[in-house]
Amino acid sequence: MLYLFDGSVLETNRRELHCGGAAVDLEPQVFDLLEYLIRHRERVVSRDELIEQIWGGRIVSESALSTRINAVRSAIGDSGTRQRLIKTLPRKGIRFVGEVREEQIAPEEAAAAATDNIAAATSVEDRALAAVRAQPSIDNAAETPSAIAAAVRSRVSAPPFRLGLFPGVFPGIFAAVGLLCLGILTWGHFARSAQAERTRANAETAAKLTHIAEHINMTSREDDEAVRDLEQWAAGLGPQNVAAQTRLTFAIVTGVLNHWSDDVVADLHTADLALQEATRLAPDDMNVRGAQCHILRAMRQFESAITLCRESARRFPGYPFLHKEIGYNRLMLGQLDEAMAEFQEAERIAPDSRLRWSWNQGIGLIHLMQGQDEKAIDLLARVALEAPNAGHAAAYLASAYALVGREQEAREALAHYLKLWPKTTLGNFGPMVGTAAFNSRMERVIEGLRLAGLTERADDAPSMTPVARRADGAAHPDESHDVR
Repeated sequence: MLYLFDGSVLETNRRELHCGGAAVDLEPQVFDLLEYLIRHRERVVSRDELIEQIWGGRIVSESALSTRINAVRSAIGDSGTRQRLIKTLPRKGIRFVGEVREEQIAPEEAAAAATDNIAAATSVEDRALAAVRAQPSIDNAAETPSAIAAAVRSRVSAPPFRLGLFPGVFPGIFAAVGLLCLGILTWGHFARSAQAERTRANAETAAKLTHIAEHINMTSREDDEAVRDLEQWAAGLGPQNVAAQTRLTFAIVTGVLNHWSDDVVADLHTADLALQEATRLAPDDMNVRGAQCHILRAMRQFESAITLCRESARRFPGYPFLHKEIGYNRLMLGQLDEAMAEFQEAERIAPDSRLRWSWNQGIGLIHLMQGQDEKAIDLLARVALEAPNAGHAAAYLASAYALVGREQEAREALAHYLKLWPKTTLGNFGPMVGTAAFNSRMERVIEGLRLAGLTERADDAPSMTPVARRADGAAHPDESHDVR
């Protein structure tokens, strides 16, 4: 059977996936998972059903299952954020929602393909694996030496073997027995060698993917999604990859905090699973600790986040991210002086960090809350240049400009912000954002935004041409607009 969808072709006979004409290398379980979702695309498939059908009911962790689902999404150009093809329905399961066209392969074409695969294989291992792939009645033949031997015996012609006393009968029997013995003796060696090579290759690929992701500064939705996709791919190549699981957590939580997430509950669940795996493997890792602080703030557990970050900062005094996190949690509690001290400590530790804009944004917001508008303008203007696609510095800058009477500059800053978040209203900065203490501090900021031209309702907003990346009009901007 051929399944054609979104420029991709899944061929069940060859167990191959082609996207845009290029072959995509899939692990067996990832292929099985994709095929099962497509075959049952008319309904939602529960996680328990996937575990039963793909893993045979064996005990499988939520992290392992999520990793395989993420690998499927990555292979077909989807992600947990976009969910164009595979949609997660919280507490129900997942469903393939892409449009699929089925085409049946003619039996003679399937036979020819199987023959071609076997003929192209040169080593004993290659011939065995090709024969297994060509054997439709054996789903998991590659898992046992006897199944391999049976597939080879039925599909691969043995070399000429002659026994003069028993022409025509015993040669076939002895050839089959010989081939079976050869398969049993050599399979273990070849399987171990192949597995070791795959593991090494996967580890190298995952390291390269993580290296690329580390050089992406997540100051826009596109950057955040790129990092998330790269780390999902890397984690899929090796679930025990601490760096990939940790960076994946950071990317997902950043998307949630910045309201780039289309499904906050599902994304936080995925981030939590990745973080649990990273914590299990390396509980005392510095970045794992940072990710723990990050997700606590996304879950609005400000006090718990401060406690964990403070303890972690004592263990890792040179890690500015922890002080930045404490600062934003203090800010959410309305503790401006304490927040300022933490932001300044992050600046002292790492004045050249590419994250510098994130704590300077916090400092600028505090200046604005305290009525120090010129200080706020000076700092927020620099932040807006360093991270123009982050957006929130532009909103705070618009407020500061308006409060000092610089109307034209206020409207220009607000226009830039509304290109990124075209449906934002004054209500998005209101009581839903933080604690009561924080919201009382925000009243002055909101008044400045009102003077700059931000409206109470989206329908009253000035006409703007939204950029493509914000065409979904995601609202409720995060007060910190935090990135790692």
